[in-house]
Amino acid sequence: MALTLQPLAHPDQLDLLAEEARRQGYRMLDRLQQEWREGTNRFDREGECVLIAVGEDRIVGVCGLNRDPYCSLNDVGRVRRLYVAYEVRRRGVGRLLVEAIQQRCPGVFQQLRLRTNSSAASTFYEALGFRPVEDEPDCTHVWNVSA
Repeated sequence: MALTLQPLAHPDQLDLLAEEARRQGYRMLDRLQQEWREGTNRFDREGECVLIAVGEDRIVGVCGLNRDPYCSLNDVGRVRRLYVAYEVRRRGVGRLLVEAIQQRCPGVFQQLRLRTNSSAASTFYEALGFRPVEDEPDCTHVWNVSA
């Protein structure tokens, strides 16, 4: 499947993907849409973005990058709301999205953090160079940005 990445223009673009995520038991896209509509998080601060993966004329994945709201340091980013459509998982969509987020970090962030409670997600992130962190309630993995 040929994929293109582009910035999310409006949260309504995620309606179908959010519906699928809900059926899978995930609410992260509902939160992304709600926070965007409320204006509490539009991924519009310096260095922030939401990328969508489009394949076969539909959105098949999404991933955001925020300044980490759980860290007091200004140069720490956070991977947010990664979701890949069920039928295209294990085809590199998630990797493409996270690597694109990682490529946006140099010059803006020194470190990229995230939190997951899934062992499969942990394995996925560790394959992308994130290392596990213990004893931090808001962070399970970090990736140090090299300039």
